[in-house]
Amino acid sequence: MRAVIIAALLCGAAVRTAPGWTLEAPAARRTACVISFNSFDEIQAFRSSLSPDEFEFLDLAPQGPLPAETAEPTGDQPPPWIFDRCRPDIRCDVAIYSAEFAGRFFGKNGFSLSLQEMEEASCQARCDGLFHDPQEVFLLACNTLATKDQDGRTPEEYLRILLDHGFDRASAEQVVELRYGPLGPSFREALRRIFAGVPQIYGFSSVAPKAVVTAPMLARYLAAKGDYTQHLEQAAGRSDRNVDLLRAFKDTALTQTTGLKRSEPGAQDRDAVCALYDEGRRVPDRLRIAHAMMSRDDFLAFVPTLEVFLARHPPDRFDGESRALFEEITTLDAARERILRLVTDLNVSALKLQLAHFALEMDWITGEELRRIAVDGTKKLLFRPLTSEAVDIICEIAKRQNLGDDFQSPDLSTGLFEVSEGVRLLDCLRPADERVNPRLADALDGADPSLRLWAGYALSRRLPLDDSTLTRLAGYLNDGLPDLRARVRWTFVAQGPLSNEASEAVHAQDPVLAEELGRRYRSAARRR
Repeated sequence: MRAVIIAALLCGAAVRTAPGWTLEAPAARRTACVISFNSFDEIQAFRSSLSPDEFEFLDLAPQGPLPAETAEPTGDQPPPWIFDRCRPDIRCDVAIYSAEFAGRFFGKNGFSLSLQEMEEASCQARCDGLFHDPQEVFLLACNTLATKDQDGRTPEEYLRILLDHGFDRASAEQVVELRYGPLGPSFREALRRIFAGVPQIYGFSSVAPKAVVTAPMLARYLAAKGDYTQHLEQAAGRSDRNVDLLRAFKDTALTQTTGLKRSEPGAQDRDAVCALYDEGRRVPDRLRIAHAMMSRDDFLAFVPTLEVFLARHPPDRFDGESRALFEEITTLDAARERILRLVTDLNVSALKLQLAHFALEMDWITGEELRRIAVDGTKKLLFRPLTSEAVDIICEIAKRQNLGDDFQSPDLSTGLFEVSEGVRLLDCLRPADERVNPRLADALDGADPSLRLWAGYALSRRLPLDDSTLTRLAGYLNDGLPDLRARVRWTFVAQGPLSNEASEAVHAQDPVLAEELGRRYRSAARRR
């Protein structure tokens, strides 16, 4: 996140394909690789200052629509878009990331890049030109080089900043935990690992100025350096303190570090992480690596990577050697006790359930225990004042655990049916009790259009509906809200064959739709 002061929240920077920029880099020139996620100011400072005779700018941002992401990574999932930029003929001398940052680089242009995606790509030799060949890397976003130490903000204040900037509660909690908690490496160490071998990495240890402020700072720095090609030649392989850059960014949180060196103990950690991502390795060999990670005192730093591995290789599919190795991991008492302590001690949150789900994968809790954690957490949230944050958490819990049979209509307060956020919660919870249907139907008569639309949407996801609800729903086929009319119509099409009572109710409101539904069902009956 970026700010001139803490109150000015998240950092910005833009990604557009600049005219004349290309992925074909003439060998005679240095290569500046750029990815701009939000605004163009910082990239333009470089482009305006560096001679086009000496520098070719390669815009590595994704072009065109990206494939839809699945909820969980799988072996069949398309690789992240950054993999498409990994080519033997691309070698960056300078890499510039201009963005907002919160565990992933993102911005207004609708695409993002997570640390996990970057880490996995950086493990592949074909991506060396992007991640390990640069002489300098500029990470122009807040917290990119933050440690786990607390800065001028408390974790609670950072959480509020993320929520105010549009993060849902579940994502915001995960970012805060990665920033301040024991789970995963620090942002600084993660990016040092990603850019292993790079002599000079620049980023912010806390909040950072907005791009409109940093762009003039960059321009002053580049002007002070003069011949930047000569600067790179003189600095090649060296990690000296960049006095000119730090002077230009005086009174900001800009800091400098190096990529991970082979001589550092962390280099072995990077090798182990890369091995877990390597689908060319046998699963048993990677389970041995996982065993070594889970045996360490700092194993929590590796849990996010282990979660990716287990999502791609579910333990219930292990057999033979893999099953025996996995069972050895599950006997590691210190790791088990620490995870279970976190699951017990953490407040109700998406992170709590994430760790509980990891404990389930490790056979440290049963499916029934996971369900009890999910149900108890949801009940606690239902007794709290209704907020968007609480709804986000319940929806995240419901993604991982089906709770529809655990909540009956009497468990749900009247207030939930009177506001759109309450109905959104009910849609996520999806209680199986049919007594919920008439209460949702009552919300269709509310004064708030958002409430009415959410009620129609929630009912359309509870098919098949009972006759009483369908008869009421038919009364909205000619509603004044076009989106509600469309949703109700879709509901009748998706419902299947209607009773005579429901058919008559539809015919009374929309004879054409009633005839269409009749033809559809008669045709289906003949095919059977």
